Amino acid sequence: MAVTNSGALALLLSTTSVCAIAQQLASPALNTPQPGTQQTQPAPLPPPTPQEQKEQQNLPAVGPLSAAQARAAAEKVDTVLPDMPVPPAINAQQDPAPTVDSTEIQSTARSKSEPARDQVTGMRPNFLGFLGPYRRPHVPELFPGSGERLQPLVRDGKLYLSLHDALALVIENNLEVEVERYNLQLAETDIVRASGGGSTRGIDYNITESPQGIGGPGSPLLNSSQTSTNPIAPTIDDLTSLNSTTVTQNNLSQTGTQTYSAGANIPYFDPTLIAEAGYFRRSDIVTIGDTTGTGLSSTGGDGSTSAGSTPDSLHYITANIAYIEGFSTGTQIEGTVNNDSQVIYSSNSQNNPFSSPSTSVTITQPLLRGFGRGVNLRYLRIANLNRQVSHLLFRQQLIDTIYGTSRLYYDLVSLGENIAVKQEALRAARKLYDDDNDQVKQGTLAPIELTRAQALLTSSEFDLVQAQGLYRQQEVILRNEIIRPGAPAFHIAFSGIIPTDRITVPENPEELNVEQLEAAGLANRPDLAQAHLQVKSGEISVQGSRNNALTQLNVYANVQTRGSSEQNYEPLGSPAAAGTGAVTIPQNLALGGLRTATIYQAGVQVTLPLRNRIAQADAARDTIQLRQSAARTERLEDQIREEIENAVIALQTAQAAYNAAVASRGYQQQLLDAERDKLAFGQSTNLLVVQNEAYLAQARSTEIAARSNWMKARIALDRALGNLLEKNNISLDDAINGRAD
Repeated sequence: MAVTNSGALALLLSTTSVCAIAQQLASPALNTPQPGTQQTQPAPLPPPTPQEQKEQQNLPAVGPLSAAQARAAAEKVDTVLPDMPVPPAINAQQDPAPTVDSTEIQSTARSKSEPARDQVTGMRPNFLGFLGPYRRPHVPELFPGSGERLQPLVRDGKLYLSLHDALALVIENNLEVEVERYNLQLAETDIVRASGGGSTRGIDYNITESPQGIGGPGSPLLNSSQTSTNPIAPTIDDLTSLNSTTVTQNNLSQTGTQTYSAGANIPYFDPTLIAEAGYFRRSDIVTIGDTTGTGLSSTGGDGSTSAGSTPDSLHYITANIAYIEGFSTGTQIEGTVNNDSQVIYSSNSQNNPFSSPSTSVTITQPLLRGFGRGVNLRYLRIANLNRQVSHLLFRQQLIDTIYGTSRLYYDLVSLGENIAVKQEALRAARKLYDDDNDQVKQGTLAPIELTRAQALLTSSEFDLVQAQGLYRQQEVILRNEIIRPGAPAFHIAFSGIIPTDRITVPENPEELNVEQLEAAGLANRPDLAQAHLQVKSGEISVQGSRNNALTQLNVYANVQTRGSSEQNYEPLGSPAAAGTGAVTIPQNLALGGLRTATIYQAGVQVTLPLRNRIAQADAARDTIQLRQSAARTERLEDQIREEIENAVIALQTAQAAYNAAVASRGYQQQLLDAERDKLAFGQSTNLLVVQNEAYLAQARSTEIAARSNWMKARIALDRALGNLLEKNNISLDDAINGRAD
């Protein structure tokens, strides 16, 4: 924030100089009329008109201070300046991050709450039993918002809004929070998918921050006329620069755009039944050289044969069934039943293909690649971790949204107070102009002084117009944050927002222990907790890629009735690269065997890549990415420490700056009163009064800015500590369900 004239005065005034000014202002010489001067007292400022009273009733101005109050505020400038926290030396060891998260973070990670109004149905078996898995899942339509909480807050065409109401409306209706609710559902779909043997598709790690607003993160006002050295020549602000409405996103993924390799195949956890049925017709042919005309015997559809008859056709229905299921140990069972027979392809056959079905049962167990629950359940473990991450991301989104909404709300409060200051300055400028106009008419004042007063009047009018414009823009930004203006539920007419809460700076600043705050912040930050969980997920993925580098060594056992061939080699499980969980049809599904053959098989299947460079490279790359994630997580810990230290410094500095601004404004008020008295006694000029009028308005705006900066610093510290939900009495489960009681 730019330093204003009054702000610079506040920083330069020491206790000695401030008290000296106070003594000079209180000396009798300034209050005793000089001989030969006209003893006329300046008329008091007229009371505000009814219209001005209506405008100011909800935007209280900064009231005047007495000399004693100003002196006490000035003394605070030196007495309450806090000792700035000293950061640890470069070679000093930082306290390690807590190994146990706070109770709130643990509760968030363990939560299995789902938004009731957005909950997906039909993914899991239900009361329909067998038909349950074949129902199409249903995802409710986007929640249109609710205007029930908004309606009673609108009175006389104005929205009277407290911070509590603003946060409640945000939790219920804000679209960024709603997007994060869907992220909870994405995590649930991954759990269901991984339970069936599919790979995870991941969740969204993007967190959206609220728009900065007119004031931005560090300054509540953009009114550059505060910094003007000429009180009658204000600086024009470009109110068309609406970069304050820009929404930014932060990606909290610790792997960035990189992904881990697929690793070893996953078994088919969902039992699968494959069935085929079809019509078969075989026409016998006559052998060359058959002179008897009887032809070969043919087999009828009922199994009967007729020797020496005319060639006939064979008609029958084929029916083939296969069953496949995998288990977490890597074991896979594959069974087939069919009525096909190799004899049906021989026209010389006298065998009945329907005499008995052919069956085959195979059990395969990996010994190296794909062996063990740790490898085969890795996606399910990652999905469960992602559910915890999704709840932590929702908590982080909630914290950022509450922080942004609170900042926008208190900026609106400050901009409203600034309007009241500008209205007061305009009223004083108008009073000065009216007095000067009367004196010019009486011939007791030079016309040039009236021109100077008129310049101040128009400058004050311009300042007020710009302050009102900034306020209205901030209203629009805050309105779009707390409701959805385009939704039918919010078609409630109100022309403006009146904030009902005020900023109160405590007289005695609280004691802040940086080391304790850092420990609390590291244990309570959801972004850090979810980063640690991402590292755990990476460790699980690395286990899968390292296992995929092993030789594929499987043992199998097979039993066939009417069999005629050895066990066909085929890969196990769902290809992890695709991750679809779709099964491969068994190769022997439609193969039959000899009627009297029964085969028992057992053996070893080996796949030995002689170089294995792809799997080795994937395992090495995944390990490198895991190290990168760990490094980014450690860097995040350092950033959190830095944020907390800077937030403490900012809060302490804002406290001291506010005390200085109050003192500066108090003495500026006394300087103006003294200058008016001197003017009444003929010892001053209109120019000095005009300057002091403008400087007082600047001092008042500076005090408002200092108070707003203190509130922003307080909120920023709570955000850095991760306890904004607790500070505002917000329950995570209620927020997930769109409630804020």
